[in-house]
Amino acid sequence: MKRTRLIVPLAAALLLLGAAHTGRGEDAAEEAARRAGIARQFVSLLGKKHVSKTLIDDAHSEKAWKNLVESYDEEHCYFYQKDIDAFEPMRRAIDDALLKRDISFGEEVYRVYAARARDCAIFATNELAKITADSGFEAELRRPTTGEYVFSGEGRGWPKTEAERNELWRRKLRTELLERLVEAELDAEKSGGKKVSLAEIASALAEDYAQQVDALGEQDDLAAFERYMTSVGASYDPHTHYLSPALQKMFEGEMSLSFCGIGVTIDTRRTGLYVLAIMPDGPAARDGRLKPGDRIVGVGEGDGPIKSGKGVPGEKAIRMISGKKGTKVVLEVVTADGGGARTRIDLVRGIVKLEKNAAKGRLETVKPGGGTLKLGYVKLPLFYGMQAVSILDLFKSVRSATADVNEELKKLEQAGARGLVLDLRGNGGGSLLEALMLSSVFMDAGAVAQIQDDDDGDKPMELSGLPGIAGGGWYSRPMVVLIDRGSASASELVSGVLQDRGRAVILGDRQTHGKGSMQEVIQLGKRRGGALVTRGFFYRVTGSSTQVKGVASDIRLPSVLDGITKLGENNLPNALPWTKVAAVKYEKAGDVQRYVPELARRSAARQATNTVFQAHLQKVRGVAEACNRKSLPLDYAAFKAQKRRDLQCGVDKVGFNGLDVDVVPDADACDKNGLPKRGKDVVLDEALNILADLVELSGGSGKGK
Repeated sequence: MKRTRLIVPLAAALLLLGAAHTGRGEDAAEEAARRAGIARQFVSLLGKKHVSKTLIDDAHSEKAWKNLVESYDEEHCYFYQKDIDAFEPMRRAIDDALLKRDISFGEEVYRVYAARARDCAIFATNELAKITADSGFEAELRRPTTGEYVFSGEGRGWPKTEAERNELWRRKLRTELLERLVEAELDAEKSGGKKVSLAEIASALAEDYAQQVDALGEQDDLAAFERYMTSVGASYDPHTHYLSPALQKMFEGEMSLSFCGIGVTIDTRRTGLYVLAIMPDGPAARDGRLKPGDRIVGVGEGDGPIKSGKGVPGEKAIRMISGKKGTKVVLEVVTADGGGARTRIDLVRGIVKLEKNAAKGRLETVKPGGGTLKLGYVKLPLFYGMQAVSILDLFKSVRSATADVNEELKKLEQAGARGLVLDLRGNGGGSLLEALMLSSVFMDAGAVAQIQDDDDGDKPMELSGLPGIAGGGWYSRPMVVLIDRGSASASELVSGVLQDRGRAVILGDRQTHGKGSMQEVIQLGKRRGGALVTRGFFYRVTGSSTQVKGVASDIRLPSVLDGITKLGENNLPNALPWTKVAAVKYEKAGDVQRYVPELARRSAARQATNTVFQAHLQKVRGVAEACNRKSLPLDYAAFKAQKRRDLQCGVDKVGFNGLDVDVVPDADACDKNGLPKRGKDVVLDEALNILADLVELSGGSGKGK
């Protein structure tokens, strides 16, 4: 098996709708046998290669069982308790079955889910038909009432009877109607658009469910298999996955800043396929019709029939929308500003350059004490680039995060910038080699991190900077690093060593994500995909892992992610624990920590009198309240008031995608290069003020002496 060593970001592949189809038309028996072989190969590999060194056993089986069942029915509104009871014998037997090449349980759970979901969709269409025909229902919906729909199944069992499930669904449908009605009303208030009747909304929702009935009539063994293997991998830890050939190609595309698709990101936190953002220069961006907030309710291939997108899991949505370069996909869309009207958008798939993930910089100015101070700002969204040092790599034309940052820093030096804000907010990680090289730009040679995996034995291996490649600490000006809850993996390695060696002040959320593990892509063979397996941990030079604990900020400048409880490694199921190893010998590259108390005092004084910053803190609290919510009110007035508050806080700009989170700024909040504008990003504004203070206190020396 071919091995590729790399440290990867969070599972961002599900963000990128674009890849190649994998089917070759084998007959069903041949395809089933191939999948069974992949399953056996996958679980055997996990037992040999995962950092835990544990063979799949009953404990893993229980976790995989829970992962699988909850992945289909997190709300506990599809399965009956009798279904769960029927699945129960496999709770501690998945391991035995997979080692025998038996993948039938994954197919069984899918079949039961599809049947139950189809029944629920039929029930929904019937209920909505009654509502459409009832002229008095809209008045009833607006009348004051009590109660709520608890959409989180956590701590709640499954319905025992059809009557119990139907009542649960009536509550669910009421909140779906309220959601669409209130969104249409608030949109009309804002834009002065046409009022949409509840009958129109109910009819459109019924059509969605009718399409779901048709879609669920098609057996999708591939989707069932991928879901099953994902659940098994996640029984080891949140970052261990089976990568289908399509997902693997997308994963590789992300690291090279290009892939084939239409160029959109989908917000899977919401029910349905809502467009969260349009990637610049992709087919969707060039076409211009698809907008953030639009809901994709159907997908067609070429001139073929439109298939429902409602209730479609992420991996199937990828296959529906993805395809080969030059082929046509047709999207049936309910536009965000169209009052519920549907339109069809045909797009030709093409190469999407992920320039939004490329390093970019800009010269900034602040005016402390009446003077003018030039400062540099560089944003790095991903550690893209080389994965290993070899003769072949050095001759490849590989886009490098370190090289791009270097170029930006040189421009800033020539422009007279006296210090640097390095923005790693939302940076989910990437290449370990790039992280090592980038650290070397800011510090002389010396210890950067430690790693430990089974290839290194019991003793961790010290990783040093690479001055011969990166420039040997040539950039020596004062610097601060911006982090948030989305900063993970390689971002934590870089921010951690800059903090530990006294080179930079860390600003942002309470802590970073807390992903201190390393993953390796192991090929399973031609047309079999690959395994993304956690192989070890990396540690700070102090010996502390970033696993779970992350990197704590020196001065807290909270982003809208700061209070969302579900974010962070510590909140992920089956997260590996924090560990510690012995510290390595290292020299301080500076002593900027001595200035942190005074920097924090000055910043707190500014924040207290800055009405814009205080408004931002109010938004932070509002987003946290909305994202941590587990239920919705059934009362119209309460629902509308809650939705109005949510929109005012910008919660519609925050989207969860698997383990990742995206924050989409307002259209006028970024410049033409995608960098945040001054005055629109209060955290960046204050970070520049803190950097100006650091330049003053340190006398302009990055060593802080």
